[in-house]
Amino acid sequence: MSAPGGDALALAHYLREAVAAGLVREALHLRLSGLDAGLRRGHHRRLVREALEPLLRPTRGRVFELPNGDIIAVAPPEGRHLRGAEEELGILFAAEELRPFARRRLPEEAAALLAAVEESLSPGTPAPAAEAERPPLSAGDLPAMERSLGQASLARFLVRRPVCRLAPEGGGPDTAWEEWELRWTELCAALLPGVDPALSPALSRRLRRLAERRLLAELGRPGDARRLGQEGFRLALETLAEPEFLRFDAALGPQGRGRMVLTLDAADALHDPAGFAFARDFCRLRGWRLALDLPPALLPALPPGGLGVDWLRLGWSPALPALAGALPADRGTVVLGGVDRAAAIGWGWEAGIRLFEGRLLRPGG
Repeated sequence: MSAPGGDALALAHYLREAVAAGLVREALHLRLSGLDAGLRRGHHRRLVREALEPLLRPTRGRVFELPNGDIIAVAPPEGRHLRGAEEELGILFAAEELRPFARRRLPEEAAALLAAVEESLSPGTPAPAAEAERPPLSAGDLPAMERSLGQASLARFLVRRPVCRLAPEGGGPDTAWEEWELRWTELCAALLPGVDPALSPALSRRLRRLAERRLLAELGRPGDARRLGQEGFRLALETLAEPEFLRFDAALGPQGRGRMVLTLDAADALHDPAGFAFARDFCRLRGWRLALDLPPALLPALPPGGLGVDWLRLGWSPALPALAGALPADRGTVVLGGVDRAAAIGWGWEAGIRLFEGRLLRPGG
């Protein structure tokens, strides 16, 4: 296994290529960072490596060790080597109440593995609770959630965050636009308590799309859309093809669309590159301004120059300074989000970034 930092970036590249090519692979994510210190020491790590060693013999098997100690193994689907490794790991961690590893499938679950890469590059981030603590969303839960969604008020789940421009000549922050986004995790917890939607990516995307359609239908009522000002909306790629978005687009008119910022997710772009390119070009022709929310770990894997968006939104991470060389040459196209500490703004300012979003810039923040 190579250097952990190098493995993280290598895995990000691998995932991007797998999604672009539609490459089907099985992955095993070992969350060793969440184990007690005794189980993370040399002896146990040696046993883990021995269990994964057979994966390296087939030419298409890969093992990546992340900076936080997690390990992600990738192999062709239905391969006996991955099944054998999973059985050995089950024996090794039999005494654990919850298994510290989970199976993933590419390309459908690439976003979950990209999130693991980003998490591993953020020192000091607490390890998340084990996935088995809450059951996944099931198809049987959908009718109840859809009915609840049809009756729920979305206003209390809508968060509004100003994106502020800091001028070189000083003075207070100037609001460039206000981001509107549904707090998806809280909405799911209210509609169906005790279920973890993150464990069912396909069903979660369907419900997210329903929630966004409902929100757009409310905002697109006659007269309401034209009263909107400098707002930004974070939407799933599939939502852009729904009738509610098209009606909202038409209700805004050319001037309204020109004031708006539409933020798309890099995970959607990776999952469906052709769909992303089509939606991006359609929205640009209609006059929307576009931003792409990109985890810093993917900067080297997704060169900003070829993305065709107006802004790149990066969430602040202590790992970001090490990736500064991959930032766009025009720092005016970068939005630094999640700036809850002065050090984040200070680094961004020194790097030439002028657009920021975070608790420090919110009223009363």
